[in-house]
Amino acid sequence: MLIRNHLNRVSSNETQAEAIDTVRYEYQALLDLSDSGIMILDRDSVIIRANALAGKLLGVSTNAPVGHTLLEVTLSQSLHKLALASREERRTLFMDIRIPEPDGKVLVVKISPIPIDSIPSDMLLIVARNVTDLRRLETIRRDFVANVSHELRTPLASIRAMAETLQQGALEDPQVASKFLDTIINESQRLARISEDLLILSQAESRAPTKEPFDMEKLLRKVVQRFQPQADRSGINLSLDCPATLQAFGSQDQIEQVIVNLIDNALKYTSEGGDVQVSGEAQEDAIKVCVRDTGIGIMSKDLPRLFERFYRVDKARSRSSGGTGLGLSIVKHIVEAHGGNVTVDSEYNHGSTFSFTLPNESDKSANREG
Repeated sequence: MLIRNHLNRVSSNETQAEAIDTVRYEYQALLDLSDSGIMILDRDSVIIRANALAGKLLGVSTNAPVGHTLLEVTLSQSLHKLALASREERRTLFMDIRIPEPDGKVLVVKISPIPIDSIPSDMLLIVARNVTDLRRLETIRRDFVANVSHELRTPLASIRAMAETLQQGALEDPQVASKFLDTIINESQRLARISEDLLILSQAESRAPTKEPFDMEKLLRKVVQRFQPQADRSGINLSLDCPATLQAFGSQDQIEQVIVNLIDNALKYTSEGGDVQVSGEAQEDAIKVCVRDTGIGIMSKDLPRLFERFYRVDKARSRSSGGTGLGLSIVKHIVEAHGGNVTVDSEYNHGSTFSFTLPNESDKSANREG
């Protein structure tokens, strides 16, 4: 219909063949500029037109889909059956499809009969959108809710059990009562730590940090001195290597939280006689802080999930040492909110090195003003 209307407006200097070519180029341009993958199928489900993104989403070259059936291109029986159902039922249908590795994409596909003169035809329009990130975020959200529920349920159940036991007569036994009360206090403190970490994480995700220049060497020394008694009690050598002139730009309170979490983790997973070294250095456009330890290290299978909320490499040891499972997630969000990066280099039984960088925005500002 659109082509017919365009041909009716053909000027005397333009042949119908030229007009058809013009319309074809315009339609292809519209297809290629779309943020969705688009394909048009004829009555035999052969692809007669496809934009560049459709081929990219399906993992084939731009022109490869044209001239092949939908089943040949996608190898998806489910999508093939959906197209048949859309044509037969004369209505729009949707489905999610997963592209196999290495892409591992999730696409939401919409299939609709194409109307000709307002009447549904046997030709189909397929629109595919990449929703991989959306589905991943939905999974993270579901896992987060489930993990929060689990983490809160455990200490609450313990507190309730101890309180009920005391109520049933254990309160009359001073030795038993003292032990149960200690457990109640410890579990309530754990709930408080989880609440505090959730609040810190929420603030890191929802608010941009207020940045200002601060002395990184002074901050590192302050945090190291705070942990020195804990390191001495554990028989761990805690040291600092940082130039006195190291200046940073960011929220000092938030960066202090990052350093505290990294040193705390390093000490928890390093045995007596081990070393934890904190260092800072200036790079070309950033500063870099590292926390190295000679502890138990991390298995390679755990590294990709290390910064997820509530993910623990050693669940029993982490809980016994008071960990909430949120420390590294807090580190990641704070550093990334500052425009920096967090990395980890670790080998099982050979220690770990956690590093983060902060862009030296104060230098950039000075250069712009100059």
